[in-house]
Amino acid sequence: MLVLLVTTIIILLVMQLSLTASDQVRRAQALKDRSEASLYLYSREVALLYTLLTEPMVSSRETANPYAASWNFHGEPFEIDGLEVTLQDQSGLMRFPSTGVSEFRYLLAELGLGPARARNLSESLAQWIGVWAPGGTRSNGAMMRGGTGGQVQYFAELRALGDMDEELYGRLAELMTLYPTPGFNPLTAPAPLLRMRMQESALKAVLDARQGGTLDENRLFSISGLAADETVLLSAGPGIGIRLRGEHLGVALRRHVIAHIDPYDEEPLAYWSRERFASGIPK
Repeated sequence: MLVLLVTTIIILLVMQLSLTASDQVRRAQALKDRSEASLYLYSREVALLYTLLTEPMVSSRETANPYAASWNFHGEPFEIDGLEVTLQDQSGLMRFPSTGVSEFRYLLAELGLGPARARNLSESLAQWIGVWAPGGTRSNGAMMRGGTGGQVQYFAELRALGDMDEELYGRLAELMTLYPTPGFNPLTAPAPLLRMRMQESALKAVLDARQGGTLDENRLFSISGLAADETVLLSAGPGIGIRLRGEHLGVALRRHVIAHIDPYDEEPLAYWSRERFASGIPK
């Protein structure tokens, strides 16, 4: 009887050791896979940044570089090395208000908000940062940073505005940027921002030309009359938003970077923002 009991205990101990060893092997493999996936994502990010620094920022099929052969800068995803890549020229987005919120109010109206809600939200933003509100009135005091106001530092400050919901916040995150853009680039702008600057018929022609790969500054001018000036740019950069999404070895990969790209500057590459576990919407 005692022999049977001892044998049973030994068998249980061996089974426990076996289970523990198997669990440790699984954990070690999972850590190895995550490390390899992280390196895979990082290597693709570096390859893309190198291409941005060495290739013209235009859509071109006449290149051996797979990134430059596939890319665009108006936010249309493309696939390279098993990853979905999205590039968005920050000059194609609306720069966050700094001196007034009239353009922000026009954007809200373009997104389908009623006059009352668009006015309330724009006035809330003016109050938040302490700038001129629509109608020519100035906020008595900013709500932000102890009443001092100033530039918004974090995109999610929009969520602090009254009447701002998650759906609207997500839409604005696709159309606005905190990056200090030197001007507006209609060649890379989303449709809602273009609609604020041209007739619907011109907008359709511009989007069709972009889809067909024939949109350039001459085509844009012939369709809409927009040309380069002190506020309008017709080249991508220097701020480029980069989103990488995919899976490697069963590990979900996400990266969102806004990079300053200027190959001829003393500092040719600088990160403006970097989210390792990006959801696609700034938080």
